[in-house]
Amino acid sequence: MAQASLPARIAAAVVLTLPAAAVIRKGSAMQDNGYVVRAARAVLSGRSPYADERFLYLPSSAVAALAEAWMDDHTIRLILPFVLAALTLSAWGAALALCGVRLGSRLGLFGMVGIAWLFGYRSVLAVGNWSVIAVVALPVVLLLCARDRWRAAAVVAGVSIALKPMLVPLALLFLFARQRRALVTFVAVPMVLVLLSLPLVAEPGRFLFDTLPFLLHGQDEYAKPYDASLASILPRLGVGEEVTVAVRGTVAATGVMLAWARWRLPSTPTVLDEPLRLVETACMIMLTVFLVFTPAFGHYSLVILLPLAATAADRRSVVRSPWFWIALAPQFPGVEVPGLTTSQTRAFTLFWMYVVLALLFAARTLDARRGDQDRPGAAFERMVTAAVRRPRGLGGAGG
Repeated sequence: MAQASLPARIAAAVVLTLPAAAVIRKGSAMQDNGYVVRAARAVLSGRSPYADERFLYLPSSAVAALAEAWMDDHTIRLILPFVLAALTLSAWGAALALCGVRLGSRLGLFGMVGIAWLFGYRSVLAVGNWSVIAVVALPVVLLLCARDRWRAAAVVAGVSIALKPMLVPLALLFLFARQRRALVTFVAVPMVLVLLSLPLVAEPGRFLFDTLPFLLHGQDEYAKPYDASLASILPRLGVGEEVTVAVRGTVAATGVMLAWARWRLPSTPTVLDEPLRLVETACMIMLTVFLVFTPAFGHYSLVILLPLAATAADRRSVVRSPWFWIALAPQFPGVEVPGLTTSQTRAFTLFWMYVVLALLFAARTLDARRGDQDRPGAAFERMVTAAVRRPRGLGGAGG
């Protein structure tokens, strides 16, 4: 991959940080990070962090946020957006390293510019959400797995889960790879970190009895309009509860089977075969989770989009399919869908993206099983063509 010039690399890095500067200029309260900081301050004062119903993390997160608790809110709002930007840049660098591409390459440069315009990136900066931890952790985990360092990967995933448990479903990847010892580490690390935090936190059991049921029920009416999961979108479309539950169960089973099928595809003698297998399997798992479980907010999309974008170096990548960009288009500014332009209706465009990407992965797996690996999304194109083709016997002269 050709290397970009130094001025171009600097310019791309500046572009990536511009949204962070814009957030500071607008004076965003970064409310999601605020919930965690207030929880940490509650820990310092001996109160329960779970007295605030908006603190939805593990006790270890409140302890980790003590690093921010001593700062005033104004200082946090000045510093945090740039920290999040730096973490996102690190995530992009790790994703590129997984695929054997340098950050200073043209792909790295274009990626930095593209990330700066993504809705998910601008959203995570605006609200200061800790999902950026999973954004960094996933490509690092996959990079270590590609280098056959599964236990180190499990440690990274475990620490990420202790801070925000987004990557819990990644345990399936360790199961698929039959890495039993690494899986034990995957489970043990967050458990140890949570247990170590318990003596510091008042009423930690409220996470199990108050917070966890709140999360499993899809949070509340305040959060649901921003949720792109099936549990939120289908009722908004008038679908009944029983049908919604059935659809979610079907999607969960299908998604896991497809992820397993992708993992078991015969390998090919190419440099990027193992990274591509790891990325596609992990992203299929996470996409299934975003669709089936709740919530699935806009900034969650960064978790999968960065590793996926890095696979563009491989001609078989789904990123090279036009359907990938059709799915992603509404997440860029200037691409407006009539009736879906407000913050509360944007969830429908996110849902569209998750569904199309899931179908594209399914088609990618079918392509590979048929030996048609050089045309990403070819099976999906055939599915779409069949769906819109005019049935025989309908219409015609005088019809």
